[in-house]
Amino acid sequence: MAELHCHTTASDGVVSPEELVEIAEHMGLDVLAVTDHDTMEGALRARDHSLATGARVEVIVGMEVTTRRQDHIVGLFLERAPRIFRSVPDTVDEIHAQGGLAVAAHPFLGLPSSISPDRLRDALRKCQFDGIEAENPYMRKGSRDRLTAFLRDHSEGVGAQVGASDAHFGDLAKAVTLFEGRGATDLRRALEKRTTIPAVGRVSHPKPSLRAHLQNQYRSLLRLPVMRAGTVWRQWREA
Repeated sequence: MAELHCHTTASDGVVSPEELVEIAEHMGLDVLAVTDHDTMEGALRARDHSLATGARVEVIVGMEVTTRRQDHIVGLFLERAPRIFRSVPDTVDEIHAQGGLAVAAHPFLGLPSSISPDRLRDALRKCQFDGIEAENPYMRKGSRDRLTAFLRDHSEGVGAQVGASDAHFGDLAKAVTLFEGRGATDLRRALEKRTTIPAVGRVSHPKPSLRAHLQNQYRSLLRLPVMRAGTVWRQWREA
């Protein structure tokens, strides 16, 4: 069982990468993909902590990449951080160029960070995804209906269907990805063969405190824009 979308204090999450690994270990997850916004720092720290402590849970280095139109793409099995604020096809191609897998994050929610059916359809003319989040805690009937209709015509281009929590408060496994096997290698094989199963996690978490919500909003609305500005500056210098 895998959690494929979660955040730490490296972006707008409220738990440290090390704490997130401990939570995943306690819950008995097999695989944890740490996917902070536009940085791999949290994922690398989580992976190092898992290895140093001999944790059973295996950490995948990932990142939730912000594209030019604010659509979010989750990159998995990354070696280096993809550039941000590029087109969706260019982002997917950059993930693939380093051997990673590209997953469309929380689609069709009607939010700025959620790709629309029209934009995803347009992207599929130029690139192919490895997965799409077909189960996450933010989906409602409307978004589910839009996704079901979309998959009828475009399932080949979007890849495997996965479940992911998009957890910001350490509230892992609200939605999970089931796969045959146990570790990251088995998960990757299942994603490539499109045999994964998205599922609602049967867990309950304490309601986040007001303090936790304020920390999340501070990181999201103030810290992340500053971090992204620095990233764009470095990309420009390196171009």
